[in-house]
Amino acid sequence: MKTTIFPINDFLSNQLKEIITEFPSVLEIYYCSNTIEMTSYLLIHLNNRSDIDIIANRKGIKKLFKNYGIIVLLFDYNALIYKFKHGYPLIELIYQEEHLVYQQEGIDFTKLATRSFKEFNDQYSIYKKRYFQDHDLLSSELNTHKSLDAVSSVFLLYERLFELHLQYLEELYIGHTTSINNLHQRIKAISKFNPEIESLFLKRNEEEYYLIALINRVKEAIEEDREVYYHECFEAFNTIENVLHNFIQDRFQSLKRLIKHPTTIPAIAEVTIELNKQDTFHDIIIERCLNQNQCIEEIYLYKTLILCNQTIYYLFIIGDKFENEQIKNLESRLQDKFNKQTNFVIIAHTKIWIQTELYSSQDFFANIIKKENKIYSSSKYNASLHWLVPHTSLYTDLYYYNSVTNNTAKELLKNLQKLKKNQQCKPSIPYLLSLYFMSFCRTYILAHLSYLPNYLSSYSLWLLCVNVNTDLNKYQYLFDKFGSKFFSLLDFYRVLHQRLINFDTEKTEVLIEIITQLQAELKTIVDQRS
Repeated sequence: MKTTIFPINDFLSNQLKEIITEFPSVLEIYYCSNTIEMTSYLLIHLNNRSDIDIIANRKGIKKLFKNYGIIVLLFDYNALIYKFKHGYPLIELIYQEEHLVYQQEGIDFTKLATRSFKEFNDQYSIYKKRYFQDHDLLSSELNTHKSLDAVSSVFLLYERLFELHLQYLEELYIGHTTSINNLHQRIKAISKFNPEIESLFLKRNEEEYYLIALINRVKEAIEEDREVYYHECFEAFNTIENVLHNFIQDRFQSLKRLIKHPTTIPAIAEVTIELNKQDTFHDIIIERCLNQNQCIEEIYLYKTLILCNQTIYYLFIIGDKFENEQIKNLESRLQDKFNKQTNFVIIAHTKIWIQTELYSSQDFFANIIKKENKIYSSSKYNASLHWLVPHTSLYTDLYYYNSVTNNTAKELLKNLQKLKKNQQCKPSIPYLLSLYFMSFCRTYILAHLSYLPNYLSSYSLWLLCVNVNTDLNKYQYLFDKFGSKFFSLLDFYRVLHQRLINFDTEKTEVLIEIITQLQAELKTIVDQRS
């Protein structure tokens, strides 16, 4: 009978000594070290069920996983014997004589006898078969409802499949099913033990996942007898369901292999350190971006454009807390780092905002968010977007934005014609000019890409236009003819100033020509969309 704790590590040994002293109900303790992906397991067997929650909530026990990667399992005798006799593989792996580090003396209980692999495998096969039968049954029912175009039922069946997967993932990773009913919380909890699970689900916020929230919206629609759509999300649900199914199959195989052929602790691999590494072009971009904003998730360099003597790099950043002024400052800092012949155009959005805009702008984002364009990722476990299948680009707001742009152009041209005649500039003209140019750029991009950019600087908006149609660069001579500060002037008059400005006849004529030419370009693409 073992009555002493083997030296594992000082913190764990001290925690176990405290538990044994304070809780006489502790019968056995098993410690299985570094079995799968450097994970260790601590199984505490008690004869008093009410002590389980008390021990589980101790600060020291919670620190075991956080600081040492040790997963703690607590069971009373009835629960342990049930799982042992019904072939739960994780329990079989841990509950071996060689893993026993403590057994209480002077108390009579029927100790579970270790068994041969064949005896375990008979019960394990039944346990495993039950999962596959349930999965096949739900999958068959799901396919039937898909063929009937029963959208609401399809979502409810995906929910049941997710619940089934989470049940078995919990049993295979932590030895028991959680009592939590909230799918958001269950996904978050099990992801502590396998971060790849959470990477499948895009977060709606810190507490919710987009697809699970979508299921809840469908359930609300059913209760209110409203029609349910969202069939374009079926492919995303199906992809995640398949991956979860594969996770479970892999876990079954790895646990069975370890039970049949126990492994030793893996050796630490050698690490090669590269000294005096020179920063690459990408490294400099990444460093400047992260210095500006620590909440960046991914960076994509999706286009390089060479116009005359200018090289323009188009960056797409996914991250939180990016304001337009921050983007402008970052573009300026990047340009200062290189040279005057280099320009950077930055688009930045949160991932959940992108997800909600996929209905109208998926093609634009899909052409950017590609592996070959990615130059930075904050984690290999970042969630992917849930692409919509099938999808067709929508230009739902194009008529509205085009109407605003046309009305602004008419008002501005009217004022410029008057200015040309009497040389008296109305205070509203520079503001109208700034508003028109911004409206033109955003509408032109929307018409081409079904994507409406934020209120970026005037020059960045123009370079986005040039990116979708390089022929627009032919109007650069008009901007040069107006003066070197054309784009700065546009940005200055986005806000109100107590300042008078006047345009001479030459500049007025240039502005009239710019607006006339740009309006013709806009009409061409809008007519195509119509």
